Amino acid sequence: MATRSRLMEGEFAVADIVREAAALVLRAPPAEPPPLPDDRRRILTGQFRGWLWMDEVQPGLVGSASDMESVSDATIAQTIDRSVMVAVLLQGRTGSFRPDAGEELPAEQGRARVTGFGEARRCVRRLHAGERGVRTGITVNPSFLEQFADVLPGRELDGLERLLAPGFRSVGLRRCELLTGLSRGLVAMPYGGSLGRLYRESAVTQILFRTLELLREEWPLARALGRRQHDAVLRAQAVLDASLVSPPGTLDLARQVGLNRNTLQAGFRAVFGTTVFGYVRARRLAMARLLMEEQGLGAAEAGYRVGFASPSAFSAAYRRHFGETPTARGVRH
Repeated sequence: MATRSRLMEGEFAVADIVREAAALVLRAPPAEPPPLPDDRRRILTGQFRGWLWMDEVQPGLVGSASDMESVSDATIAQTIDRSVMVAVLLQGRTGSFRPDAGEELPAEQGRARVTGFGEARRCVRRLHAGERGVRTGITVNPSFLEQFADVLPGRELDGLERLLAPGFRSVGLRRCELLTGLSRGLVAMPYGGSLGRLYRESAVTQILFRTLELLREEWPLARALGRRQHDAVLRAQAVLDASLVSPPGTLDLARQVGLNRNTLQAGFRAVFGTTVFGYVRARRLAMARLLMEEQGLGAAEAGYRVGFASPSAFSAAYRRHFGETPTARGVRH
């Protein structure tokens, strides 16, 4: 006689729930699950090679991920309805994107760009043959606000309403490891079936809310610094992140982003709370930590490799930055 389920008796310990679910999976006959559209990457042929995933994970909230290469030069014109779009370029390029006849919106690897279409607007994307890019994106339609306005936190609701207000606005955000990690997860798609759908819904929702958090932080800075200076500081950050092994001097960096050196330093202090040198040193210390923990280097060698002249100087800087000595986490000296 079948044993009565412990769950039916009201015993809801987590281990018991997981154990019973595992038993149900084992008892179920193996079968091929029916193909589900949101579980599949659509393989592209013709004008583009690669794949595309796109799905409405909640009413009015659409997530997407793609790895596409343009076979030939192409121009894609489309009207984008009133919405908020968040795009994260992870690798390569995805052409030039212009609203109407306006300026091209820059796309920098690892940085999210948020664009608010307060009304329908004609946009053009131009691609060159052989151009390949890996990107993720989300689109928030007004119906999302109508559906979830009563459960959205007030600040998130205010941010979305501001982006959907009449007009056009586009903001490049500073680099954020959480956004990059969530985006890479959407590209990798490590889960299938119902777990995969839940994972993608969670990732898309987290991207949206983290984006709104970053916007709340950066809107006051952008107003204080001016949009041009704010964007130039973020471009400088991108240059430094791409050249941490051999970063440019502040004068050269300032020229690259179109600012003078004093304005660049002031902008870095406003946005990151430190100087250009302080930013690079923090990144170098993070590099040293990885060298010790993942590559097994001793503290002295790791410090030397990231630019410190002596073990004592490295140890002091490491302790000030991380609040512990290089050997406190069990890495060898």
